[in-house]
Amino acid sequence: MRLPSKMALHLFEAAEEIGIRREELVAPLGLDAAQLTAPRGALDWDTLVALLEQLSRRVDGDVDRMRAVGRKMVDAPSFFFLREMARTIISLQSLYLAGERWIAPATVPHLVLRTEFPSYDRIHFRCSIPDLYAPSAPYLHIFEGLLVEVPSILGLAPAVIVTSKVTPRELDIVLDLPPSRSALGRARRHVRALIHRRHAPDLLERQRRGIEEGLEAAERSTREMQAVLERLPILVIIHREGNILWVNGTVLRTLGYDALTDVAGTSLFDHIPPSWRALVQTRMHVDPSSGTMPDLQEGALLTRSGATILVEVSPTQLVTHRGQPARLLVGRDVTERTRLREQVVMTERRASVGMLAAGVAHEVNNPLAYVLNNIEMARRDLGPMGDSTRTSREALGTALAGVDRIRTVVRDLLALSRVDDDAIGPIDAAAVIESTLLLAAQKIAERAELERDYQDVPLVRGTAARLGQLLLALIANALEAMPLATRASNRLRIAVVSTPSRGALVEVSDNGAGIAPEIAARIFEPFFTTKSTRSSAGLGLTIGKRLAGEMGATLSFESTEGRGTMVRLTLAPVQAT
Repeated sequence: MRLPSKMALHLFEAAEEIGIRREELVAPLGLDAAQLTAPRGALDWDTLVALLEQLSRRVDGDVDRMRAVGRKMVDAPSFFFLREMARTIISLQSLYLAGERWIAPATVPHLVLRTEFPSYDRIHFRCSIPDLYAPSAPYLHIFEGLLVEVPSILGLAPAVIVTSKVTPRELDIVLDLPPSRSALGRARRHVRALIHRRHAPDLLERQRRGIEEGLEAAERSTREMQAVLERLPILVIIHREGNILWVNGTVLRTLGYDALTDVAGTSLFDHIPPSWRALVQTRMHVDPSSGTMPDLQEGALLTRSGATILVEVSPTQLVTHRGQPARLLVGRDVTERTRLREQVVMTERRASVGMLAAGVAHEVNNPLAYVLNNIEMARRDLGPMGDSTRTSREALGTALAGVDRIRTVVRDLLALSRVDDDAIGPIDAAAVIESTLLLAAQKIAERAELERDYQDVPLVRGTAARLGQLLLALIANALEAMPLATRASNRLRIAVVSTPSRGALVEVSDNGAGIAPEIAARIFEPFFTTKSTRSSAGLGLTIGKRLAGEMGATLSFESTEGRGTMVRLTLAPVQAT
């Protein structure tokens, strides 16, 4: 229910007369007094009720002070219309009836009013607020004061309350009206009324037209503001207690919906990943004016297809939507920015590994060549000496195998660092797995027993470096999930099987701690980690998923808390594009 802006102006002016500044009423609600009292503005019933609740708190619920506000309204500068109407009226009874029949319906049309005159000098007034609208005992107490002070408009003493009963929805009051001071006073009012009565229709018409124009301007302003919000390239959501009331086009396009009706009426939590809902619920109940919320917060939304997008949002603001309090949520999609940040981190890691690998190759390969040449020379020199040197030649053969293994490790480390140098093409998944296991052999031996289960699989699409880097991350995660203290029972299983599409499925499984359900939904999110931030940036699996995507592969997992985890990497066949 929209009301004229003069209602707010009457309230502010009267409240200031008893020492309550308008800023004290609007600030806790996040409202703007100037906007509420704009000449062609409008406010709604719920906002007025909220303002009156603030006023009641400021006077500690004192009924007499609330009535005093109503009495001061009669003298408020913005209340001139009623005083002009009084110039056309002869009797006090007629003034009360004009208020019931003309003034009140023009300003608060939803109220139910009934006026009776048990005798010439007594009035019985009833006012009720229908169930469709918010109750307000403070409003009815102010109404009491206004009714008491009405006679002063005609230069008479205030009315006297005989009985009054106020509930949050009803006012039932009986007043004794003051007598006219003199016959001369009555005659003077009669003459004045005759002079000004011809202006009464014009006064009423101006009042009606002003109210209509004000409401129409307010509606137009609302439409214009909505059009501006609709065109903004940021996410704008208006909700009430988590129920979405309105979103702009950017939200619809970002989440993949066609029309507002697809989203309006749904719960905000239906569009938030499960792992974020508890945090959002907590944020919703923080007072925006408390100063405890950061200027920007990270969050996430679910698209229609189920994908997660990362967003950056400002603290929610209290607003009014269609006459009722609501919250405004403004944010922006930072998924692409986060992806670029991931790429920077991954590039830096690759550069670091590349520098390390180049250094290792330089420092190891040259002395390795000396060792290799000397071992081969010693074996060759010992050969003609017969069986007496067999043990020495076998030892040198073992040393030669060790040197060859060192050379393989250096080669694999260099291959792992050259992610961008290799074009995507056919690779042997089993061979890459073996190279990766060789690099991780020491860590595996310290933590778990290794089980292999390889089937013959065709060549698949990818690069050895990307696949090796991804497998190394998966193996590291699996080992960390198994406590060192239970090494004898820890099992790391690597399996490779073919898929119906002639691709390959690689499974990395462990019997470790598993993943809790509330964490499982977030393991692929950037910067999410259960480890110390000093030991992990939270990008391992995020980068792993991106590496898989670059090869046309997919990454998924199954986990049972306390029983272990299986990660599945499905590699595309060579002919896939």
